[in-house]
Amino acid sequence: MSISRSRLSEPVTKFKVENSWSFDNLTQKDTNYLTHCYHRYPAKFIPQLARRLIIENSLDGDIVCDPFYGSGSTILESILQNRIALGTDVNPIAHMITMAKTTPLDPSKISKTKLSLHHNIKNSSSEENHDIPKELSKWFDQETYNILNNLLSQIKLIKPRKLQIFFLCAFSHILKTSSYWNNGSVKPHKDKTKFLNRVNDPLSRYFSQVNKMEIRNKQLIDTLSPKIIKNLDFYRRAFVGDLQNLPTIDKSSLIVTSPPYVISYEYRDIHSLSLSFLEDFFKDIPSKKHFIGSSHRKSDDKNLYSHTGGLIADSLLSSSKSLSKTVHSYFIDMQNFFHKSYDLLKTNGKMAVVIGNTALRGVDISNTQVFDEILTTIGFTEDKIIKRKIPFKCLPTTRDPKTGRFVSSNTTHNKSYSHEYIMIYSKN
Repeated sequence: MSISRSRLSEPVTKFKVENSWSFDNLTQKDTNYLTHCYHRYPAKFIPQLARRLIIENSLDGDIVCDPFYGSGSTILESILQNRIALGTDVNPIAHMITMAKTTPLDPSKISKTKLSLHHNIKNSSSEENHDIPKELSKWFDQETYNILNNLLSQIKLIKPRKLQIFFLCAFSHILKTSSYWNNGSVKPHKDKTKFLNRVNDPLSRYFSQVNKMEIRNKQLIDTLSPKIIKNLDFYRRAFVGDLQNLPTIDKSSLIVTSPPYVISYEYRDIHSLSLSFLEDFFKDIPSKKHFIGSSHRKSDDKNLYSHTGGLIADSLLSSSKSLSKTVHSYFIDMQNFFHKSYDLLKTNGKMAVVIGNTALRGVDISNTQVFDEILTTIGFTEDKIIKRKIPFKCLPTTRDPKTGRFVSSNTTHNKSYSHEYIMIYSKN
């Protein structure tokens, strides 16, 4: 199956910004309300965006799905709006965060566990040097690693599992700021001067985060419907694994998602600290090839439905054959995702995809055009495409014009992702 012409009536770059979807009036504090503050996460969309899409395109009791749920914004907003939340993510860190921020816990148990944890750490010794795994030796000095390792050994003793996940989430959250990882970088960049004066107190940082989460947990209890709390496992169906394994028995009324971008960064690398520290808590740690958008991932050489996608891949051949294959593989992955989405949705169900256009090696990567061609070929009908500014999304904003990869924002390179698009389509 092939596409011989463009379907969009005009390039999305000519669309006018719809200011009401940019949420310019919100502060960072506004976007981290309730349990959305539990854990930092790159490239997540703000909860107000997910909430509006859910309210305007679904009803109470409908199933809302996010096949790339990441930090769980769509999952949480769905149950807050009395919907059934369904989703999956290949990243076990994403699953841990999502479960933590959507699980209301008995406040007295959090308080009791926190006091016990603090007491046990205070009365245990962290002076013994532990061997630092090779993948962590670049990021932590011996003293800091000892403290963190001792803290984690105490968290391992917490039961039940849902309470342990709460305290694990706080641990994962403070790893970046407790390491030599540059605080301003999404990608793994080392800042050798970060602790020049040895101001590094992981325990204070950890318990400060736990205290914040403790307050937000109480707010979540007060906000969630008692019906949701009582039947949480029915209303929140968050899985870890490949989206192709997501069950399709109960059809969704709405899909709200922000899929990964092609080679924006290696998605496994940006969670490498947590994945290394917490590997004992997960059954399987995915390799880079399991993450869509990774340069290490290879997809089946299927027929791409998008003529534009083929042209983009061909345009990259002269500069990089491997990059051309990676981009083509990414479009095939997204094509498979859209097929799966069609199966997940009930008739007249809708899908909202939040995505931006970008460029690699001087070649425009028109994701919106490619996605439109794939979606309409599969059988979706375009409802609306919304252009919005990105005031909050945690993304690096500059690319190196030679490599096409993201670089530090303090350099003078090409700006990326100042705007993104919400592509809303219906299943016929």
